[in-house]
Amino acid sequence: MHLFGGRKQEAALADRDQRLQVLEAECRSLQSRLEGTQELVRHLDQDRDLLLGALEYMRPGKETLSMAQVMQDVCFKPLGLACFYVAVADWEVDQLRFILYHEGGKTRNHPPRRLSDGSGLSAKVLASRQPIYIRTIEEGQAAGALLTAAEQATGLIPHTWFGVPLGWGPRPAGLVSFQSFQTDAFSEPRRRVMQALAALLSTCMAR
Repeated sequence: MHLFGGRKQEAALADRDQRLQVLEAECRSLQSRLEGTQELVRHLDQDRDLLLGALEYMRPGKETLSMAQVMQDVCFKPLGLACFYVAVADWEVDQLRFILYHEGGKTRNHPPRRLSDGSGLSAKVLASRQPIYIRTIEEGQAAGALLTAAEQATGLIPHTWFGVPLGWGPRPAGLVSFQSFQTDAFSEPRRRVMQALAALLSTCMAR
């Protein structure tokens, strides 16, 4: 009788342990889902703040340089950018001018390029009139990326490059470029926010 009772107790303990393991696994799963939801909410809040910040300070009629500076101030740190620039296309004189070029922690004077040369990722964005997303250095090299003087001197080359045209129609008004040292740094939702920022700048420039 004692032996039989002992076996029942062992079976009950084993069953309890098994149920505890199942509950612990469920708790871990719920915790992971909760953390994922919290991270998603954090990103959504950040994206909202980015757009609201841009809407607050960007107005039609302001100088393009001033609005480009606002966009940089709003998004550079939150997006973890390594480089950011706004370039304006002057199709009549065949020139792409980089009115704001922030790289290596400071604003630099970047020389203009001839639009007709068709070289570099900027030219590809303008020619395609579509955003172009580059995930790695290798992708960038294959697509014809051109290194700046600072990148050549330091070897610090962004892995991720995202260029968005400004304006619509056969001749975009220019483009915005967002770059990061991280590989494949910009998720699809984050790229939609970047496109919204570029669309806001385009609208203000057109007005």
